[in-house]
Order: sequence, then structure tokens, then C-alpha cells
Amino acid sequence: MRRAKQNASWRAWLELLRLPNLFTVPGDVLAGWCLAGAGGGWGALLPTVLGSLCLYAAGLLFNDLFDARIDARERPSRPIPSGRVTRGAVLGAAAALSAAGVLLAPLRPALWLLGAIVFYDALAKRVPGLGVLTMGCCRGLNLLLGAACAWPTGTAVVGPLVGAAIAFFVLYTLLLSVVARNEASPDGEPSAWLRWSPALLILALAPFFWLFGVGPLWGPPAAAALLAPVLLIRGDVPALVAGLIRHLIPLQLLWCLAALPPGGGWVVGGLLACWGASLAASRRFAGS
Repeated sequence: MRRAKQNASWRAWLELLRLPNLFTVPGDVLAGWCLAGAGGGWGALLPTVLGSLCLYAAGLLFNDLFDARIDARERPSRPIPSGRVTRGAVLGAAAALSAAGVLLAPLRPALWLLGAIVFYDALAKRVPGLGVLTMGCCRGLNLLLGAACAWPTGTAVVGPLVGAAIAFFVLYTLLLSVVARNEASPDGEPSAWLRWSPALLILALAPFFWLFGVGPLWGPPAAAALLAPVLLIRGDVPALVAGLIRHLIPLQLLWCLAALPPGGGWVVGGLLACWGASLAASRRFAGS
């Protein structure tokens, strides 16, 4: 009986943390690190990846804390409204993860990211337009963490490639967030244009890569083609949203390939492993 309760408790926490989505976090840092010159070594990169994961996890916990009343009405099976996890425990974990993230990652961008996360969870997501923009900025700031750890001073140098990648992930996340906005509603099915807009955004990278002479030119069409099966999902908006979130990983890989350092094959292998782990976790835990 005790073991069953422990397993249920662990499952509740993994539901709160949306386990499949956690694997989409390291790639932001790796992309920013590659695009900013891949400096600093493991001593800077590894703590930044861990700090980024802590901040992302804290944001997910804060999200459920602020949404507890809404979830009690729309999704009563969620861990907090169902009583499987207490609010006090979630608040304590979110605070601890926030502190760990700020201590591990480059300080200034980590504080910016934490501020954007709390602002989104507490206020912005309830304001039309502001919520999706803030969510996009959170993903862009996560990439900035990686760029910052590539420089000894911990201050990111935002060159053309870093800036373009941040803008891309802000826009992609913004589109994803618009698709997800009404996922709990029976009539939340997105329009055809909105559904396919992420693929169009990815294809727009092809002329950019050609103009700057970076990355494989086949990369954007391949990434868009890989997304097509997700976009063909009908009648299940949460599954569509979860698929769009998971697709962040091949997109992160695409940007890493644009500036892969010598001997950077481990970056490719690591991101492919994250993609596989996210797919496996999605069979047991919801990503949205």
C-alpha cells in the first residue's frame, strides 16, 4: 500500500512537470551556446543546462498554482485540484527550483527569465495577446542563457545568428501558444492557416540560411516535413499542442547545425536522445 502511494505521488509530480516537455529545454541552451561561439567549456555549459531545467520546472509549478481554480473547473483530475499534491508542497518546490536556477545559470539572463516566467503565470496569460508574447519571450530568454554561458563574463553577445534564432523561437512559441489558447474548449480547433503557420515559419529559414551561408539548406524543408504528421492531427488539440512542443527539439538541432563547433557530434546525439525520450515519455504523460 505504501509503495502504491509513493508511486502515485511521483506520478502526480511528473504530471505537474509535464515530463515530455522537460526534454525540450536543454536544446535551447545548446543552440544559444553553439550560435554564440561554443565558448566556456563544460564548466559553464552543464550548470546552465541544469539551471534552465530548474527555471522551466519552476514555471510549470507556478502555472498550476495560479491555475488551480480554473483547473478545478475544467480539469479536476490535475494533481492540485484532485488533492494528490498540496499547494504548499508545490509552492515550496517552485521556490527551491527558482533559487537553484538563478544560482546555476548566468545571473542576469536567469533573473530576466525568472521574471518573465512569474509575470506570465501570475498575470500575462490572462491578458489577450500579452500572454502568448510573454510565453514566446520566455523561450527566447532560455536560448539567451546558452549564449551567455558561451562568454566568460556571463553576458551574451547577441550577434546576427543568436538574434535570428531568438526571434525564430519567440515566433514559433507564439504561434504554438495561440494554437493552445483554447485547447480546453470543445470548439478550440485552430483554423487551417493557424494550424500550418509553424511549418511556413520553418520553411522561411531556408532563404535565411542560404543568405548567411549557414546550416544545411535541406534542414528547414526536412524539419517542416517532420512536423506535417503532427499538423494533420484533427479533433485532438492537446495532442496537436504536445506535438508542436516536442518539435522544438528538431528545430533546436537545426539551429545547432548552423554553427556546430568542431567535435560537436555529441550535441547532435544529445538532442536526438532528448527527442526520443520526449516521445517515449509522451506515451505515459501529457505534454499539454
